[in-house]
Amino acid sequence: MTPQPHLVAEETLEFAASMFKLLGHPLRLRLVEVLDACGEMNVNDLADLTEQSQSTVSFYLNRLRTSGILEKRREGNQTYYSVSEPRIATLLSCLRGCPLQ
Repeated sequence: MTPQPHLVAEETLEFAASMFKLLGHPLRLRLVEVLDACGEMNVNDLADLTEQSQSTVSFYLNRLRTSGILEKRREGNQTYYSVSEPRIATLLSCLRGCPLQ
């Protein structure tokens, strides 16, 4: 009898697939990476750091927020974003540990 491999639970696979789909664009992945590394930031700072337009960054941040990866907080006329999904740190750690050869 062939031993059964240890397989990932179905709900974990579904979570991972949804995260890979959401993070499947380089800019979305970069925004999440920056927020994970630097902590809370506003749209203007993220746009400057990624050299993208504020409207593009805002669009992607909103998509990531509505999916539950990010959360936002208002302070005056500024909106600040941060990572709200704790498992993102593990995903990014795996990514950082896998350099291209």
